[in-house]
Amino acid sequence: MCHFGRCHLYTKRYAMTEFWEEAFKDKGEMWGFEPAKSTVLTNDLFVSKGVKNVLIPGIGYGRNAQLFIENGMKVTGIEISRTAIALAHQHFGNEITIYHGSVTEMPFDKVLYDGIYCYGLVYLLDEDERLKLIQDCYSQLADNGFMVFTAITKQATTYGQGTCIGKDRFEMFGGVQLFFYDIEAITEEFGNVGLFETTEVIENYPFYLIKCRKEGVCGSGMWDVVMG
Repeated sequence: MCHFGRCHLYTKRYAMTEFWEEAFKDKGEMWGFEPAKSTVLTNDLFVSKGVKNVLIPGIGYGRNAQLFIENGMKVTGIEISRTAIALAHQHFGNEITIYHGSVTEMPFDKVLYDGIYCYGLVYLLDEDERLKLIQDCYSQLADNGFMVFTAITKQATTYGQGTCIGKDRFEMFGGVQLFFYDIEAITEEFGNVGLFETTEVIENYPFYLIKCRKEGVCGSGMWDVVMG
């Protein structure tokens, strides 16, 4: 008999693995290979700061890796779906290293990265998992490195839909659990990991683009919210 907490974590991880496996088996490269707006903005930041190696937790089949590679960056990914990894290797060959597993199991290597990019990921996790992911990413960030997260905002039309499972957190779309961010939540979760700027980006849903750097002054009053 296993400890309840471990059993719960295993069951949850298995469920998420199955969800994404079925999604990628059924829909394949469902988002195409056109980079998201957030990726274009993040690439501009990384290029301007001379980023050379990038970690992408939740890389999927590599849609948002292409632009970084085209700009001379080495990309490493983490992905829970073996099917998505296989799709990525079909497109990129061995150009990308992808670790198979959940981002909740980070770290997968001891490398320090100049840039870390989490697109469409952090808001799928519960509070403990979000905080662990953020801290794990920060721990693998090199000095003077940058990490960027996207997070769905409470302005999304889906906010409040589905089943409420916690503060600003809802289950919908056949089992997907979403946490909707506001500025207060961003400050609480990212305020101690070099948060320096938050902007708004409209993708399929309104997102926050949350930018952090490893060194520099952080805290209240040291970052801007730019409405875009």
